[in-house]
Amino acid sequence: MVKPVLLIRSENNEDDSAALGKLGIPSLVDPYLEITATVDQKEGMKLFELLRTSTEPLWVIATSRNSIRYWAQMVGEEQFRAELQAHESLKFAAVGEATAHTLRDYGAPVVFLPSHPEAATLAQELVLQDQRSLALVPGGNLALPTLPQILRDSGWIVDTAEVYRTSRVSAEPQSASRLRRGEFSAVILRSPSAVDALVHFVPEPLVPLVCAGSTTAAAVYAHGLKVGALSPKPTPEAVASTIHSLIYR
Repeated sequence: MVKPVLLIRSENNEDDSAALGKLGIPSLVDPYLEITATVDQKEGMKLFELLRTSTEPLWVIATSRNSIRYWAQMVGEEQFRAELQAHESLKFAAVGEATAHTLRDYGAPVVFLPSHPEAATLAQELVLQDQRSLALVPGGNLALPTLPQILRDSGWIVDTAEVYRTSRVSAEPQSASRLRRGEFSAVILRSPSAVDALVHFVPEPLVPLVCAGSTTAAAVYAHGLKVGALSPKPTPEAVASTIHSLIYR
């Protein structure tokens, strides 16, 4: 009997669970992270005011679904949607397809996607699109500085704002003891913060760590752990296929 795969994201685990299920692999959802709106909204509101009043061509760059969702909730979703549709010179970019889908839900007509779903690649390819431009980048408290720094080094003007916060859950997840006993086929890791939360509760998990991207894999290595498998793409289908190959190799 196949052991379940552990899914520890704060939310949006359903797609991974469904993709695994199609391959006959059971899963268990037990969040090790939680995401909340930023209490101090000054930065996010200032960023929105720049969007609303800018008369220059402007990029809105999303590095996660949460960055757009929480920004929209902060300023009011209907107003946010209206402003995204009101400016003909507004351009949009997202690190991956899921994030692009969220932008489209709010009215973005065209979203630029990088050839590889990573922040560094997105920044480098945006520079090829516009050597110098203005960009608004909402994000979370744990957002890496990679993308804004690459853009700034290339002459872009970049404004950032924290619109949500990611933290590990306060109480030890129920699955932690099972991880220590190796009772899962694998655990899916989709961010460095997920790696940090996992290692906080289970410093030496006795299951393969499957990473959805190289940045997450680097975080696993930084903790002195081994990457069980690295998915070629972060999509639920690709990650599920990677796990299937891992289990049945």
